[in-house]
Amino acid sequence: MAGKRELVLGICAPGIVEVPPDKPPSRPVAYEIDTSDHFYTEMATPDRDELIRWAREIALKLKFAIVIGKSDNGSDKRKQYFRLDCERGGRYVSRNKKLKSDQTGTRKCGCPFRLRGYCHADKTWHLTVVNGKHNHELDKAVEGHLIVSRLKPEERQCMEEMSRNLVPPKNIMSTLKDRDPNNKTTAKQLYNLSHRLKLKMRASMTEMQHLSKRLVETGYFFKHRTVVADGSEHVQDIFFAHPKSISLFNSFPTVLLMDSTYKTNKYKMPLFEIVGFTSTGRSFNVGFAWLTNEREDNFTWALEQCVSLLRNEDVRPKVIVTDRDLALMNAVSEVFPTSAVMVCRFHVKKNVSSKMKEIVKIKNGENEKQTDVWDQITDAFNDVLESPTEKEYADNVMVFRELCARWPKFLRYVEETVLDTDKERVVNAWVDQHMHMGNHTTNRAESCHGVLKGYLKDGNGDLVKGWEAINKMLISQFTEVQGEFGRSMSVAEHRYNDDPLYAFLFYKISRKAMDHIYDEANRVEECGMDSKKCGCVMRRTYGLPCACLIAKKIKNNKPIRLDEIHPQWKKLCFEDEPAPGDVADDYDCLAEWKAIQERLKTADVSVKNDIRNQLRLIAYPETTSVKPPLQKAKTKGARKKKSVRVTRSTSRDKSRWEHVDDHIAATQASQSKPTKSKPSTSQTVPEVPKELVISTLTPAPPAPPEIPFINHMPKFMHPFIEDIIDVEGDGYCGYRVVALHQKGNQQDYELIRLNMERELRLHKESYVELFDTERYKYVTDALFPPPRRSKHAIATKDKWFTFPDMGYVVATHFQRVVVQLSNMERCGASRTCFPLRGKPPSDTSDLDSKIICIGALADHFVLVRLKVGCPIPPTAHQWKNSCSEEAAEWEPMFLDRMQKFGELLTIERAGDDLVTIGKGSKDDPLEL
Repeated sequence: MAGKRELVLGICAPGIVEVPPDKPPSRPVAYEIDTSDHFYTEMATPDRDELIRWAREIALKLKFAIVIGKSDNGSDKRKQYFRLDCERGGRYVSRNKKLKSDQTGTRKCGCPFRLRGYCHADKTWHLTVVNGKHNHELDKAVEGHLIVSRLKPEERQCMEEMSRNLVPPKNIMSTLKDRDPNNKTTAKQLYNLSHRLKLKMRASMTEMQHLSKRLVETGYFFKHRTVVADGSEHVQDIFFAHPKSISLFNSFPTVLLMDSTYKTNKYKMPLFEIVGFTSTGRSFNVGFAWLTNEREDNFTWALEQCVSLLRNEDVRPKVIVTDRDLALMNAVSEVFPTSAVMVCRFHVKKNVSSKMKEIVKIKNGENEKQTDVWDQITDAFNDVLESPTEKEYADNVMVFRELCARWPKFLRYVEETVLDTDKERVVNAWVDQHMHMGNHTTNRAESCHGVLKGYLKDGNGDLVKGWEAINKMLISQFTEVQGEFGRSMSVAEHRYNDDPLYAFLFYKISRKAMDHIYDEANRVEECGMDSKKCGCVMRRTYGLPCACLIAKKIKNNKPIRLDEIHPQWKKLCFEDEPAPGDVADDYDCLAEWKAIQERLKTADVSVKNDIRNQLRLIAYPETTSVKPPLQKAKTKGARKKKSVRVTRSTSRDKSRWEHVDDHIAATQASQSKPTKSKPSTSQTVPEVPKELVISTLTPAPPAPPEIPFINHMPKFMHPFIEDIIDVEGDGYCGYRVVALHQKGNQQDYELIRLNMERELRLHKESYVELFDTERYKYVTDALFPPPRRSKHAIATKDKWFTFPDMGYVVATHFQRVVVQLSNMERCGASRTCFPLRGKPPSDTSDLDSKIICIGALADHFVLVRLKVGCPIPPTAHQWKNSCSEEAAEWEPMFLDRMQKFGELLTIERAGDDLVTIGKGSKDDPLEL
């Protein structure tokens, strides 16, 4: 028979002898492989599973898998039996349900292989071969077969434990392979098992219910606040703190450092971290907060939750260090009014350095190196920051100003952002008046960010996944903190043994404090007992003896007393939680509970239900109905460009100063020394005019960056345009432009539409007079919310922003001058809409801030930033006939600008006509 295969017996690797056909078959070759001899056995065992295990081991050696096709436990007076089939037996039955993927397949090919196991009257199990043949070729390896690759019970338990400890499946597979080289499990199966384990842990709970349950089980303090959207409660901000973090915070509340990190969850919510440090110098996390926005209100709420962690209401942090985030700084000043707020010195230096490299340039012909000038400015600025007294600060500022006099723009930047606003938060002369204990920067918080990112697998997980990584990090953190405490209480360094100065300090203060005192003692030879030379900075900023005090101790041969050490350095343990028996009677809540019971007796049914629901949430937080954030969080900073590929990385984006440094390094690396070409001796080199030499050696000034969409604006307006900002083109671009100008965020365009609809509704009569009844109805209908649409749907044309109709509405409601710029005929002429009601501002010095300039493209709007004093288009025709008497005063304030716009427009049109004539005359072209 053509194509027939015969099995060569051999239990480890059955061989196959194939008789080649005379010609290639037109359909797949029919196989017939008999493995019956391998399963004939006289085994009799009372254990059913042992017989199945034996059969599967034989099949594994033959490179195929066996499944239980059918079984019966002997109920209803039937005999007990089981049937074993090849995993490729049976036929695939297609489902009516359409599958998500079309890349599906089946292993089943109707293999007839079948074994039968039955139980005798003596309760022993036997195995018989019903059909030992296969109609398919046996594999050369069994990897990829689901039955063979199943984990053993002990392997499954190991896998579950490692998954709970955030070990990736690929590392779990390596561990399982090391323990059992014959393990056939694939990475795909481990990923599936990991996913099923997570589903099993969450069960039917929602994400917020699961998070609440885990927080309660681990004893966390947590609070959240919600916002109602689409008829449901969505979480707005979440704050949580580990119980041991609370103990550390109450033990070491002197200094706090605060900063936010990103890429920790799929909702793009910034993670606000509050960090402290112990007496041993080890950083610890006080609390965490996921915030939907980095605004003052969000920071204030999170800091209020942080204050509630303090058991002593009189204790407040003495120093709080942040970066120069104005919203956070304002919130800190409100919640911690008695604390000194310091700005991160590292960020200040880097920002000034990046600005310096952009502005401070050495012109050709000057006998100075660019890097040398930068180094001089950097050293002078560092001297300003490190000025120990106000007098030295004034002297160093004068030196810095003289050095930077050639670059007034850079000097003005430093003065406006640092010297005039934050000198008391960053310069030593003021900073060293507070007990900051050496913390001038937020580096501790940045370090905690980096440690957390090591526990996060990616930045696309939900809040539960993010909390699990935080919890694992904190467990390791507390172990390190306790280890440092133990070393300080049990290890005495040899350099202190023979010195009576430290006799009372052994095992009573941290080794970190001992190091600070040792370093200060080395300054005794320099300053002695003179307090002016000493400065006593160590005593004010660290709470430790300074050099002049140590000099007196050494002279009188007296040791340093413990009462001369700040309490921060003397605590070498976690602050113990109050015992249940020590809790005050006020915490019994008996009076409140009795009041609730009395109210339940007389309350209405709806009130009773409300009380019951609130009590249920307190008793069972995992029953919460709160949903995750509705949309991605709006973080601070400029509008991000849309990335083509979604990244799973948790690493932070580069800061501005890093981009500047990379650019400067690339520019310097690409510069090469010019080669001088030697003139040929056989030819006479003509003399080059001096003017030409100068112009050749002088490099051309760099071209200004091209402004997007600038060619869609009138040419004569190009010099007056500062920038053009694009918005999303979903049909609501006109409203987004107004929202970006008024609110600073184009995502608030729905609020703009609501304000415009309210303006039309409250002043219907005046707008009907302005438009007409039919046009008024069209504009009003355009502002009504559209029917429910998908996230990426484009608004229909009847919902678009129209000019000048809606320009009047925006101008009147927001008391702004709305300008449309365009050089395209189908986009309409350039026009200006003034408010229909309301007086113009009495102060005319800031009129440019009142202008909203909308750039009209083909079926799209953009925001145009105009320069101060720029010309504007003429007034829209209908405004003069419909404005109130007081609003009529708007136009005269801009008449000179509109006149200038008309003159420039006339010149441009005349030039276009001449160019057209010149192009039409081939014989005598006109040069302009």
